[in-house]
Amino acid sequence: MPAYRCKITSKDGQMMERVIQSGSVSSLKKMIAREGRFLVNAEKTSDRFSLSGLFSRQKLKAKDFYSFNQEFLTLLRAGLPAVVAFDGIIENQGDSYLASILKSIRNDISEGESLPAAFEKHEGFFSPLYIAVLRSGEVSGSIPDAIEEFLEYFERSREIRQKIKAASVYPAILTFCSICVMVFLIVFVVPVITGSFVEANAELPLFTRILLQFSDLIRFYYWAIIIGVVLLVYGIYYCLGTEQGKLFFDTYYLKLPFVGELSIIYSTALFSSSLSTVLSGGTPLTQAINISCRLINNIFIMEKIQNAAYTIEQGEGFANAVGKIKVFPDMALRMFAAGEEGGSLEKVLKDVAYFYEREVENKLTIVASTIEPVLMILMGFIIGFIIVAMYMPIFQLAETMA
Repeated sequence: MPAYRCKITSKDGQMMERVIQSGSVSSLKKMIAREGRFLVNAEKTSDRFSLSGLFSRQKLKAKDFYSFNQEFLTLLRAGLPAVVAFDGIIENQGDSYLASILKSIRNDISEGESLPAAFEKHEGFFSPLYIAVLRSGEVSGSIPDAIEEFLEYFERSREIRQKIKAASVYPAILTFCSICVMVFLIVFVVPVITGSFVEANAELPLFTRILLQFSDLIRFYYWAIIIGVVLLVYGIYYCLGTEQGKLFFDTYYLKLPFVGELSIIYSTALFSSSLSTVLSGGTPLTQAINISCRLINNIFIMEKIQNAAYTIEQGEGFANAVGKIKVFPDMALRMFAAGEEGGSLEKVLKDVAYFYEREVENKLTIVASTIEPVLMILMGFIIGFIIVAMYMPIFQLAETMA
């Protein structure tokens, strides 16, 4: 999701600068307006499709973020002030990019800034959810408890992401190997076996002629194929760098069979878990919704949830508002309604998150168990076609000689 460097004014005229992640400028304006502030200017922090932005953009690795918070939590539990805790952590970080960010935060804290306000200046580096949790911990007077609860949420989310990546790696490797084998057969094996028949001007079967034309296409026009693939990838990457292109992709991605359903289930689990975490710190509902939805990497779903937050501000109930946007599964909506009526929305959100996290895992297990035989059958069919097409002229010649 793109990040914007924003100039913002509050109602009392105070100017501030923040880096905020949002799907589009219009969504950014709505988000800031709901906080009671005004957006003066917004600029993207980097160009998504420029090579310099692609290779220079710094990101906080999940394991570094988790290690930092574990160490920070331990030092705070030991009774050390935040500034002293930061000194110890920075010393262990060396000259890393994270160390430079932590030094800036440490200096702001030593000058009187609150911990959440110091982190908020680097919102493009730290997630809005993390900053909201720090704010809730500051209000409740127990920042260590807030960090500990966030780490539990972070660990659950990381486990799901790792399982999604793990389920994607094997099919990707198998597909790549299959393509390499087929290209080798078409480019090197097919011309050798069928070359003598072509030189003899023998009449070849239809399958063999199709295979030879495809072989010639790859052998003699590979440069055009490579250029076409590069332009296609660049075009997709460029379109995804625009608000309209990303919204178009995210909208129709949800309509794809299976993967669209999986994306909705994962978004439901992520939104419910993050919303429960933010609400547990006492953050108002609409503000918590706006924070939580920004973690969803789908602009269509994010903007729908922001519309629900606006409806809630007008007096609509939470369950009715999120039901009208027609994004979440029916079971989740029923549980939301039950939790809202019973006054236990925060607990129900945790239950919903846990249920759909397990649902994501189950679907990934199904994918992992079915993708291998499907790919193997497809690969066998294609290679079988190539072999039959190569040997059909030989069979045809044998019949003629008989």
